[in-house]
Amino acid sequence: MTSPGEKPPLAHVPSAAACAEASAWIARLHGENRTAKVEAGFKRWLAASAEHRLAFEIVNDIWVGVERLPKPSTPAFVRWPRAGLVLTWQRALAASAVLAVVAIGVTLHYRDPGLATRVGEQRNLSLEDGTRISLNTASRIHVHYDRVARRVELDEGEAFFEVAKRPGWPFIVTAGGKQVVALGTAFLVRRDEQEVAVTLVEGKVTVSESGETSPSQPNHNAASATGPATPLHQKPRDAFALSPGQRLTFVARELPKLDRPALEKVTAWQRGQVILDHTPLKDAVAEMNRYSDRELKIEEPEAERAQVTGIFRIGDSADFAQAVAETYRLKVVDHGGEIVISGVPNPQGGS
Repeated sequence: MTSPGEKPPLAHVPSAAACAEASAWIARLHGENRTAKVEAGFKRWLAASAEHRLAFEIVNDIWVGVERLPKPSTPAFVRWPRAGLVLTWQRALAASAVLAVVAIGVTLHYRDPGLATRVGEQRNLSLEDGTRISLNTASRIHVHYDRVARRVELDEGEAFFEVAKRPGWPFIVTAGGKQVVALGTAFLVRRDEQEVAVTLVEGKVTVSESGETSPSQPNHNAASATGPATPLHQKPRDAFALSPGQRLTFVARELPKLDRPALEKVTAWQRGQVILDHTPLKDAVAEMNRYSDRELKIEEPEAERAQVTGIFRIGDSADFAQAVAETYRLKVVDHGGEIVISGVPNPQGGS
């Protein structure tokens, strides 16, 4: 809670649902049926998340502002401890109307900007139902819960979801026109400019075009644990039911592809690592660039095909460049804002 007169930080704006819940709690606390049980429920709700506390601060400030309304002559029936605010029945009705209008105003003015990470930043979140989300670098999501479903939109980047099991309340992630439906499970969704990939760690999910939920079973033998991704010759709007360990990748103007990547490699970013296994230098540089504002560049096209294998710290572009240079006898020039790898790779490497 902030001190009197101090405004809560708006770095993370509460959702419209949280503001609505805060309004409902304030109404109960000021109502005739306020009991110890109501107060205990409010305390539990307030302690459940930082979003709840911020929503309460915003809505309560609005409620306190009702003190400026003209005071009717009828006796007071509730006294709120902040600022000596006295509420009458007429004022409570007026305040309820004001809160209803302001709730709309908060929703419009504080348009949900989503939950986001900066370049090189990871963030762990816990949602109200117990679901946990880990956001990778430069990612943004929007969370929308209602009575029908729990919905998350991935605008960009990558997220790992550990979904709390709630039968009858599906968890739905949309990204790039694709929809992932789960109940209790763990999976990753990565959205790049031209690609969406869904990797199932445990449990079950179906993946389809947004709005489609009728599952089709992919060929579970289509790709080995280390084999290349196999194109799936199914209709574009088919829904795919994945098994643990499978990754389904959608690339613009191509058939969806199914493979079984090494999960420790796919989830390495959660441990602060980038794991590369015979990865072309061009792709390795693109992966490292996700985590740093200091952009890596390859000067000679011949170097783009050089294979890179190793474990690197996310954001440590300089160390990565030096390791590659030593392996292939290349040169590294650090310009501050960018790091240039130049030269033609020596097939003998550093031997």
